[in-house]
Amino acid sequence: MSPVKKIRGVLAIIAIFGITISSSSFASANQPELHIGVAYDTGGLGDHSLNDAVNSGFQSAKKRIGFSLESTVTIGSESDRQARVLSLVKKSCDLILVVGSQYASALKVLAAQFPDQKFAIINDETVGLRNVTSLVFAEDQGGYLAGVTAALLTQSSKIGIITNLSQSKDFDKGFALGAQAVKKGILINSKYTNDSTANVAKQMIADGVDMIFSTNPGSDVDVLNVVASANKDGKSVGLIGLEPEQYATLSPTTKRYLIASVVKRLDTAVVDLLSEMSIGNTLSDIVNPSLGISGRRYGIIDKGVEISLWSSKSIKLKKQINYFAKKAAKLST
Repeated sequence: MSPVKKIRGVLAIIAIFGITISSSSFASANQPELHIGVAYDTGGLGDHSLNDAVNSGFQSAKKRIGFSLESTVTIGSESDRQARVLSLVKKSCDLILVVGSQYASALKVLAAQFPDQKFAIINDETVGLRNVTSLVFAEDQGGYLAGVTAALLTQSSKIGIITNLSQSKDFDKGFALGAQAVKKGILINSKYTNDSTANVAKQMIADGVDMIFSTNPGSDVDVLNVVASANKDGKSVGLIGLEPEQYATLSPTTKRYLIASVVKRLDTAVVDLLSEMSIGNTLSDIVNPSLGISGRRYGIIDKGVEISLWSSKSIKLKKQINYFAKKAAKLST
C-alpha cells in the first residue's frame, strides 16, 4: 500500500535485532563492473508495488556498488516470461533477478537449461536448482506483528484476516499467534479467497469484526472503501495492509482507516544480493532443506520485515508492539 504522501511510524524493529543504467563510477578500479539483468513483473516501474520496491534496492545499491542494469518487463503470459528471461541470458548478465513468484515456472526451465547462469527470484521459494537464489520473507513474523496490532486496537475482541488462496498459511498462522499473545480469548475470523475481498470484508464487519488484516496482492482500495463505508455508518473498523504487494491511492476519506501496514523490505534483499555478488559471493542460506532451496529468508532481525504505523492510535502503541516484535522475531517458518 503506497500512498503518494505518507509519514511512517516505522518499526525496523529496534536495533537488537531493455534499459541499461550504469553506476560505473562506484566500481573498484581492480574489479570489473557487474552486469545485472532484471525481469520485472507486469506493469514495470511505477507500479507502486514489487517492481518499484526492487528498483528502490537498485538505487540504494548504486551508491556503493558498481553495476550496469539490463531491464525487461513481461506482459504476463508464461511464454513471454520465458522469452524475457532468455533475452537477459543472451546478454551475458552476471546475475538475472526475476521479480515475483509468477516467474517460477519459467525459471525452472531456463535455470536447468543454463546451469552456469546465476539467477535469483524474489518472493518465491519453489525453484530448487543450485544456480537459483531465493529471496523470501518471514510471513509468519509479519502476520504476528499484524495480529498484535489488531488485538491491541480491537474493541469487539473480534478480528479478521483475508488471505489469497495462492499465498502460504504463514500470514494466517502468525496472525493468530500474535493476536493470542495479546488476548487469549480473542476471536479470529480467517478467510482464504480468490474472489472479491470486499465482499469478504463486508461479511466480517457484519459478524462484528472491527480490525481486518488483508494480505491479498494487488489494489486494496475496494477493502478500504468497505472499511470507510462501515465507519460512515457508525461502526469503528480499521484495516492493516501489506507492502509492497498491495497498492492504493488513498483519499482523505479512506486513509484515516488504514491503521498499519506490514512491510516486506525487498529493497534490503536486493542490496544484500548485489553486495555479495560484488565480492564474488551469493546469498546461500538454506531456505527450504526438503526442496533444496537456498538464498535468504528475511525477518525482523534482518530488518527485512517491519510494520509501519499510520494512525495516531497505533503509533501510541509503538512501545508495546516493539515488545511483541522481539517474540515475533523468534518465529521460524
